[in-house]
Amino acid sequence: MPVTGSTGAPLSDRLREHRTLLAVIAVAELIALVFVSTVNTHDHIDGEVYRLGAQALLGGRDLYNNLPATESGLELPFIYPPFAAILFAPLALVPKAASTAVIMVVSHLALLTTLYVVLRSAPFLQAHRDRVLLVVAAVLPLATISEPVLETITYAQINIVLMALVAVDCLWRVDGPRKLPYPRGLLIGIAAGIKLTPLVFLLLPLLRRDVRMIATALLTFLGTALLGFALTFDNARRFWLEEMFASSNVSFGPKFTGDASIYAGNQSLRSLLTKTGVEHVGLVFVVLAAVALVLAALAMRHAIRQRDLPTAVVVNGVFGLLVSPISWSHHWVWAIPGLVLLLGAAWAHRDWALLLAATLVSGFFMMGPHWKVPQGKGLELTWNLPQNLIGNAYVYFGLGYLLYGAVLWWRARRTVPPGDAPAPEPPLTAAR
Repeated sequence: MPVTGSTGAPLSDRLREHRTLLAVIAVAELIALVFVSTVNTHDHIDGEVYRLGAQALLGGRDLYNNLPATESGLELPFIYPPFAAILFAPLALVPKAASTAVIMVVSHLALLTTLYVVLRSAPFLQAHRDRVLLVVAAVLPLATISEPVLETITYAQINIVLMALVAVDCLWRVDGPRKLPYPRGLLIGIAAGIKLTPLVFLLLPLLRRDVRMIATALLTFLGTALLGFALTFDNARRFWLEEMFASSNVSFGPKFTGDASIYAGNQSLRSLLTKTGVEHVGLVFVVLAAVALVLAALAMRHAIRQRDLPTAVVVNGVFGLLVSPISWSHHWVWAIPGLVLLLGAAWAHRDWALLLAATLVSGFFMMGPHWKVPQGKGLELTWNLPQNLIGNAYVYFGLGYLLYGAVLWWRARRTVPPGDAPAPEPPLTAAR
């Protein structure tokens, strides 16, 4: 039986109809892949650290002390839980080039997966499900060369993989008759077991009062920690009692020495405060983080009520990036699906002001403006006002995004009578 979309046309017919466009997109994506594979490679040092950590684990050595230097001569720490090293173990069994290639391919597939599940759930494509693959194909080349994605792939980082795990867990099969083959929350728990920060995505089921999803995620996360203790007790004990509280003490090689909180590539709220010379940074950060939490919660509640679950997930991700002590620019991969959703909604509603704003912001995320200002060795502390705006652009855009979502909540609250408000969505686990 041929596969059909919402229009009833077989998938093969629709692909044939757009074959010229798809061919152009395929060439563009090939060029993008070559570009990110050969330009500004960063020696794929993060992927090399994953491999070195896995080798230490398999060799029964200390994961968190005296890892060998990378091939470029950098001595970088392994800052992830032991569970991550367990998952990275296959990388230790192949040469560095092969392990790097595996990470890059998996990251690219994860980007494709994220875009697909986000767009398939996007409200502006609900009546045009047959166009989802075409839109994904059109967006993919540009997403691949965006600064956060390019940096992630050229460092051989795992940010996109973590994003895909969260996106699939929150968005896949939430509105159809087919059920997930696993309890929802499992993938968030696994992602948090690899890197603690995905725990922030429990805000979404918390707002939806989805106790089952929260419990599943937390129990899975606990299971990853226990597996670490079972397989490498000493490393697990050291991470959970020592290294977890020192993960912000990050070294990034001889070029960028000093406090990571002031480095241009750190696009977090706390980093912005430090760079701008604010007094009592800790106190001001707590206040602004609380404000960001309120804005994010309001924006997410509005998105949930509008049946726009992808936007709620992205808002959750942006909030996490803002309040994390360190959010390298390559952590900002959540901006890509967020911008795609904004552009799609603006086009669907003919909101030209939003379309222009989202397009301009997309341009900034393509170029990485923080690399265009003086950086390294404390030069960030000498920025003037224009340089500060440019060098902290992701943070300002993130705050603006949360504020925009909160304003939409306020407008809806003022214009919709209480009796006419949409009924709240059921818990995600109810959609399994």
